[in-house]
Amino acid sequence: MTTAPCPAIPSFQSSYASEVIGDATAKWAVRFWRGLVFYLLFSIIFLPEFLRDDYGADASFVYNKVAAGFRMVDVVLLALVSIHLMAVACTRRRVLHFPRALAIPGVGFLTCIATGICYGHIRGGTNFFFDWRALALGIGLYFVWAFWIQSSADLHSAVRLFATYMAVRIVILYALYLSGHSATLLGVPIPTFDGPALSAIVFTALMALRYYENAGNRPQKFLWMGLSTSAYLIVLLCFRRTYWLELAIGTVILLLLQRHRRLRACILVGAMICLSAAILGQHFSARVQSFDFAQTDGEFSADNSDHWFDLLDAWDQVRQSPVMGIGVGTAYSTWRIRSWKNESVMVHNAPIHVWLKYGVAGLGCYLWFHIAALRWLYKRSQCLPGEAALFSCAAFAYLTAQFLVTLGFAPWPYSELQLTILISFILTAAFATSRLRPATTSWQGE
Repeated sequence: MTTAPCPAIPSFQSSYASEVIGDATAKWAVRFWRGLVFYLLFSIIFLPEFLRDDYGADASFVYNKVAAGFRMVDVVLLALVSIHLMAVACTRRRVLHFPRALAIPGVGFLTCIATGICYGHIRGGTNFFFDWRALALGIGLYFVWAFWIQSSADLHSAVRLFATYMAVRIVILYALYLSGHSATLLGVPIPTFDGPALSAIVFTALMALRYYENAGNRPQKFLWMGLSTSAYLIVLLCFRRTYWLELAIGTVILLLLQRHRRLRACILVGAMICLSAAILGQHFSARVQSFDFAQTDGEFSADNSDHWFDLLDAWDQVRQSPVMGIGVGTAYSTWRIRSWKNESVMVHNAPIHVWLKYGVAGLGCYLWFHIAALRWLYKRSQCLPGEAALFSCAAFAYLTAQFLVTLGFAPWPYSELQLTILISFILTAAFATSRLRPATTSWQGE
């Protein structure tokens, strides 16, 4: 992808990492190390964090504890963050770029986490790091991503690295699915059950669809279309309603933001829906009908009541302590879902979970930060030139869809390290566009 010259784009340094590692003749080394670091982090997205034996997915060995309660993956990531922090500290230029509009709500929520830990300690809680561990590591990884994404050229490289990696992983999932070595859900073979991996594929589908519409030549259009359609199809085949909703909401947002060629995008998405319906047959229509939460005895809606009762049990706790919640590191007794879980530490609803753990102030800061971030991404997608606008648009569509889904029957997005790594990458890449000024001239794709 190339960007047409635009006088609104200031002349950036192509990559600050190039200066740290070597001169212009060592650009190959920069590309090598950037690719190595990125592929290491992208790989973690596909390593299941929690045991899911019933669905053919076991927790990865990298989450085994090695010392002082830290897991192997925690040690590796902390070492990676430390190395990049030292590199940033040795620089003479400004490397980090964080929107001012997000600073106050972000610091406010971190303060609420500290308050929630203190309150949980008073109430006899344990394991205070578990609930926000992934969020802390994701914040640390911001320094890693930001070190390597310093310009529009770096953003271009990062997007290609991500797209290439996801394309390879999707091909592997298809190969396992077609060979019969896949997971199952409610008796139906599916490519994968792992939620964070599926969410990454949702973002890939949306990003590829957005880039497809602005590709400058036929080979690029073919590659982006192939990546988008394969990602759409695999999400549909995986039978997970949460990610069907993410994909559907994100697609609608992209189509609303897209100024032209909407019909072609609709045809492409519709073709994937028809193909998945043909492959899954009656199972597909039955799964669609299971979105009716008034239906609790269907073949594919047996867990609807459990989702609803999970929220009601947590809401009872919020009503008892509406200001402070129950604090970090604490569990609460369940009543409506006691047949399969006597106590719980997490709610499958982001606002209620945050309210329960971090109090009403934490809920306010959480909503404030996400609304401000989405507003910032939307503005950037509308005023930036070139690839920065494309990526910001895809990021806005995906993160908005994810935010809306977590308002229903999905946990808050920082419960798993896999998903937090993905979000950290998306936001940091979007923040890198802060150096760009709003476009004053039109831009014609690639």
